[in-house]
Amino acid sequence: MRGLLKVLLPPSVGFVAYFLAVRYSSVYFALRIDKLGEGTVESFMAYFKYFMPLLFVVAILTQYLIVVPVWNTVFLKSNTGKFISILILCLICVLFAAFISYCIWDRQSRPWHVVKVCAFMTGVQLVYWTVNLVVLYFLTKKLEPVTEETEQPTE
Repeated sequence: MRGLLKVLLPPSVGFVAYFLAVRYSSVYFALRIDKLGEGTVESFMAYFKYFMPLLFVVAILTQYLIVVPVWNTVFLKSNTGKFISILILCLICVLFAAFISYCIWDRQSRPWHVVKVCAFMTGVQLVYWTVNLVVLYFLTKKLEPVTEETEQPTE
């Protein structure tokens, strides 16, 4: 049961947070599919709105095939191993964000625009993975038994 929770709960929490952020924004009802690829926050929100079911399936598969096995290995390592793993995760987020930003970059806009989109996408990914790893930590953490203090007789 705990293994199923490790696969389903972290992506669900992350997606619910992003869904609420997109759904209750002021531009939600103005989002259109033709706004995709402009490299703005609204285009990202439109992408999330229209492709959320597909993104959620990809998140579940990624959680099951990659994240949980890596987590089970890293969780048992020393603090240095955990720190190095987090740095590698941050590097992967930056590389994916840079690749996606470059792919959607309109060459007629300034190069500074691709840097802003890359920073935004890196931030979105890091927030998602932070939420994901915190939920995984609480699911993996061993519960310590609560012991009641008994009164010692005094003489």
